[in-house]
Amino acid sequence: MLPILGAVASAVTLATAFPALDVRQLPAPITANSSVSCLSLRNGCNATVIDPNNAWNYTDCALLAICSEGVSTPQQTLNSVNLPTTQPRLTEDVFNQMTGGADRLTQQNYVDAYNAAIASTPAFIRTYVLQGQYETIAAWTGDCDDSGIPYSNFADWFDYSGTAGVCPAVQSCNATLAASADPCVPQPITDNGSCNGVAGQCALFIQQDVDGLFQNSLCLMASMCYAESTTDVLINKMFPSYVSNIPTTADQTRLSLDLFHNVTGGNNVMTLQNAIDAYYGALTNTYDSLGGPWGAQDPQRSGNNGPYPTSTDYVSNFWSIISAWTGLCDTQEIPYDNLADYLSYAASSGYHPTC
Repeated sequence: MLPILGAVASAVTLATAFPALDVRQLPAPITANSSVSCLSLRNGCNATVIDPNNAWNYTDCALLAICSEGVSTPQQTLNSVNLPTTQPRLTEDVFNQMTGGADRLTQQNYVDAYNAAIASTPAFIRTYVLQGQYETIAAWTGDCDDSGIPYSNFADWFDYSGTAGVCPAVQSCNATLAASADPCVPQPITDNGSCNGVAGQCALFIQQDVDGLFQNSLCLMASMCYAESTTDVLINKMFPSYVSNIPTTADQTRLSLDLFHNVTGGNNVMTLQNAIDAYYGALTNTYDSLGGPWGAQDPQRSGNNGPYPTSTDYVSNFWSIISAWTGLCDTQEIPYDNLADYLSYAASSGYHPTC
């Protein structure tokens, strides 16, 4: 179940966090005892007792990464024990040790493997916590049924769940919890956190103009880089939950014609190059807040730049989505009315074409 950049593979897609480190998945419960037992696995997973360049060949390291989920990514877990964050793929030997040779890892397999690993320590952990940890990975891989997680999907979790933007197949194996969770926002890995950076700046301005998502260049670029999600999701992420009557895309004033012409240099169509220039411009000498509560922050230029995408292909990706929605895949040159329609109506259209 290998993630595909900017697309979906077995329901696993790419996403980034906003406005801080986003909870991309509903984590398993963490208790004092579960933390102690988890940390005890460091005794068998550190640079002094294992081959540091093959960490996923050791069961203790695999279990340490799993029990640390919700607190750190697999790569952050490796870093915490002074191991390189780039590692070969999880070995089938470790998988077979955990499954007892079966071709799928079940919840009971995981519970048994974890308890065996901590058996020589005074630490203990309640079974429901281990079950929650297993279900988090099962949700990520899309293996919520009782048949278990196959090796390839399990290994993918170690390789990709910590990558900037990888979303789970579902956010929880509990359908009710999954439905109530904040949506995970798909992004190609070339995003490099740039959309998060643009959206964070937009949030400073949308506080003063709650219907102005399409009235300034920062929020326009944020709306575009959310092309694999929706502007409704963007708005929800910018407004704290305590705000009553959070607006939707339908509440936003139609795209400013002056703003459109500012981006296009006065031309009647917006091109890919226009979008690239505007997007990179939004990440140059970025805005930061001088302080104040939400709704009364004072945005000021920071003198800082980035993070920029790792490639202009990132902008090409979201521009192609917008071009497809407007029916202009051939030229990818979009007139004002078409772009304004996309911004106002795509979120509620249920229409997701591609070029």
